[in-house]
Amino acid sequence: MSEHFRVFRTQASALSRSSARWWPLPSPSASCVLREPAPNDLALEAVSTPDLDGVWKQALQTWLPDCLALFWPKIHQRIDWRVAPIFLDQELRRLDRILKRGEKRVDVLVQVRLKSGGEALLLIHLEVQAGRIGVAFRTRMFRYRIRLYERYPKHTILSCAILLDRENGSTTETFQSGGLGDELTFRFPVVNLTRWRRRLPTLEKLAPVNPFAVIVMAYLRYRATRPDITRLAGKLQLARSLAQWGYDDEARGALFFLIDSLLVLPEPLDELFTDTLEEAEDPIMMQQLTSVQRVLLRRQKAALVEAGRQEGRQEGKFEGAALVLQSQLQQKFGSLPDWALTRLAQADTEALQQWALNVLQAERLEAVFGD
Repeated sequence: MSEHFRVFRTQASALSRSSARWWPLPSPSASCVLREPAPNDLALEAVSTPDLDGVWKQALQTWLPDCLALFWPKIHQRIDWRVAPIFLDQELRRLDRILKRGEKRVDVLVQVRLKSGGEALLLIHLEVQAGRIGVAFRTRMFRYRIRLYERYPKHTILSCAILLDRENGSTTETFQSGGLGDELTFRFPVVNLTRWRRRLPTLEKLAPVNPFAVIVMAYLRYRATRPDITRLAGKLQLARSLAQWGYDDEARGALFFLIDSLLVLPEPLDELFTDTLEEAEDPIMMQQLTSVQRVLLRRQKAALVEAGRQEGRQEGKFEGAALVLQSQLQQKFGSLPDWALTRLAQADTEALQQWALNVLQAERLEAVFGD
């Protein structure tokens, strides 16, 4: 386990807990179709862009077997996972220098043992940038393959790619060269990740036992939502499900951290998300926390209660959440009447939470407020 993973596991462990008193979120079957947000959707508040490079590299290094089991099960079956994979980060950096690669991508180079005997090199290339995949991409994959073959001629080599933002395309890509009587063909498998939003029921079935499926679900929710109430509901749904699945504390903490890193929210909604988790502590889940985690949890709570500032902080937080909800209502129903603005101004946190969920399915403004 990498030292970086140990650090973020510690940071996330105090928040990886659940409760039976979660908001009544939509059932998983209701979320089986995810679509891209419209380009002119209202941006409620500028939020930081997720570190996609870091999220995906950490996910690949932590759950490589689960990635292959999800995307390339036949390859997964050929590898002897009793022998720990060896990540060749130094060799990968050397290849980067040789190829003078400057674009923004994620690559993982790992040595694995095959069940048939012998060593294999696995190069997983993850294309972070959006845009059309063309000849340059296939040429780059071919150059990687040639360099690896030159240095490791006795190894079995597999090159594959995950394309984050391509939905329509083949599951293989091909580099070809020749034309004067000779021909060279290099074909490698690819995953068009955005297409997996059509397979959400499959991901939901696999999520309790395959952590990489959880990361894919979180990414698809990130792609399909703006940083608003809809994303908040989806993030809470994932957090609630994560607590119910059978992961140990370490894996649950790591998954929670990556989910939180992907599904970024504006500050009012982010605080509402955190407070909902802390207010919904379940005694059974709390018993599973280690003594160190309990100390961290108490310190986090103590930091929120500052003498002379707590009341103002709470009021500002609720006001921010009300403004975000108001923007959502205006986007969906147009200008709000005075009675609706009055209800928002006088609402407490429980009412705001319920209305935030109602707006997802309400067809009339009155239905949001339960009228």
